[in-house]
Amino acid sequence: MTFRLHSRLVLWNLVVIGLMATTLGYLLSYSIREDIDRQIEEQLRSQSALAVAYVESGGKGRSFDEVADELGRLLNVRVTVIAYDGRVLGDSSLNVAEISMVENHSARPEVREAMQRGTGVAIRYSASVRMEFIYVARRANDYVLRLATPLSAVDALVSELMVRLAVAVLIAAGMTLIFGYLIRGLISSPLHKMAVAARKLAAGDLQHRLPISGEEEIAALGNSLNTMAENLSARMQELSEGKQRLELIVGAMSEGVMVLDSAGRIALTNRSVRDVLETDRDLVGKTPLEVLRRPEIDNVVRNVLAGGPAEMVELMTSSGRILQANVAPVANAWRVVDAVVIVFHDLTNIRRTERMRRDFVANVSHEFKTPLTSIRGYAETLLSGALDYRKTATDFVRTIERNAEHLEALVSDLLTLARIEAELPATKETVDIKLIVDEQISCRRSVLAARGIRVLGECESAKIQADRGRLSMAISNLIDNAIMYNKPGGEIRITGRRENGAFQLDIFDTGEGIAAEELKRIFERFYRVDKARSRESGGTGLGLSIVKHAIESQGGTVSVSSKLGSGSTFTLRVPV
Repeated sequence: MTFRLHSRLVLWNLVVIGLMATTLGYLLSYSIREDIDRQIEEQLRSQSALAVAYVESGGKGRSFDEVADELGRLLNVRVTVIAYDGRVLGDSSLNVAEISMVENHSARPEVREAMQRGTGVAIRYSASVRMEFIYVARRANDYVLRLATPLSAVDALVSELMVRLAVAVLIAAGMTLIFGYLIRGLISSPLHKMAVAARKLAAGDLQHRLPISGEEEIAALGNSLNTMAENLSARMQELSEGKQRLELIVGAMSEGVMVLDSAGRIALTNRSVRDVLETDRDLVGKTPLEVLRRPEIDNVVRNVLAGGPAEMVELMTSSGRILQANVAPVANAWRVVDAVVIVFHDLTNIRRTERMRRDFVANVSHEFKTPLTSIRGYAETLLSGALDYRKTATDFVRTIERNAEHLEALVSDLLTLARIEAELPATKETVDIKLIVDEQISCRRSVLAARGIRVLGECESAKIQADRGRLSMAISNLIDNAIMYNKPGGEIRITGRRENGAFQLDIFDTGEGIAAEELKRIFERFYRVDKARSRESGGTGLGLSIVKHAIESQGGTVSVSSKLGSGSTFTLRVPV
């Protein structure tokens, strides 16, 4: 059982009061009683000497009983005259008849002591009068004079003192209870409230405040605790906001972040790491080896946890993604590595871009090398003497001119593609897409007629917001491809309509079509389905790439559907 502060104070006060009462009771019962008995004894000694002198001088001629009665009245004590042989000769408390019946007093201790030493003292219970007396006996010439006084007065005095002591104890106990109640109101109750409030603060309720009451010191303690709670609340708020900011920053990172504990198990991840690793599993508690199935990342993590420097490792996932994992140690205040942070960078697009750049350089070099080689060969032949042959020279010059025109077209297309890819904003204006289609068909009437290709136009007239130059360029390249790869006497069908907030333009040809495995690469630079035919026709291999970038730079899309032997359909969708 646990007592509160005021209860313990009251209990201890009561214990102290009880000890003090016991001590005082002992002093009253023994020490004070002994002092009073000693004083009475001294008084009786003095009175016994006077009594003997009185008996010797004024008691001659009278009986000892009469003298005893007279001395008893004068001294207000019991006076007994005892013969040396122990017979009672007179007693102030007994009559003559009673005296004769009193037993012999020779065995009384005070009488024996008086016979031996001249004076004897004893405190004992008197059977004759049934009271406790203090006896002082003095030996005279032929008798012993004994004075006695009852101790009942002393007992009454001690009892009265004990009663007063009991009353004092009760008063002290009552004052102690009142003191305990005051302590409860001024100290214990406020302290109890503070303890309850402190437990709430310890449990995390930092908004709770202590009531300010009690003495100045208690109130100061309450104010200190409230100030501490406010500071803790502010600090916790700062920590919480800092943690939230950190989580938002880490969560907003496009790179995957993974934090490992000292055992090498995942303790924290951000949202991007699941996208980077292409998994929906809960990664917390697992090891990188369990997640990635790549021993090299596990070895790097172990080295870094062992105190090694930060390392970088490049991985390829099962889906073909290329990841760069930067593994860095996290040291605590004692500079001991107890965590590891892994940041995953997706290098797939970078590596693809690098590959495309290498391919582009190789393709451009190849595209330039072929006509340049031809030009140089014909030029060297002309310089070697072919100029003297007019017909041959004329053919060589025309070949040089044709290759130069091809180079010019190639450079022009490269510049056009570079301008579009420079992400310059499209200059939009209101254009009628049907007029653009008609213009592109009109300027190709002679080519269409020469190849016997029929054009069917079903494009509705619609005004849209678009970049006229880029839209005309895209349509022009698609119509050129439809003519170039169509069969003689074939057909081109152009349809256009509004659909779901956009204008859709379909250009269909009746050419040989494109194999399914070629469709995904059809918009790449320098990619040709029929390379020989494309070069013969003067194509640069950049037309469809220009179409793609010209339409996408305006927020549109381009797609193709084709079946080998059944022609192709290119579809443009441009926002209205």
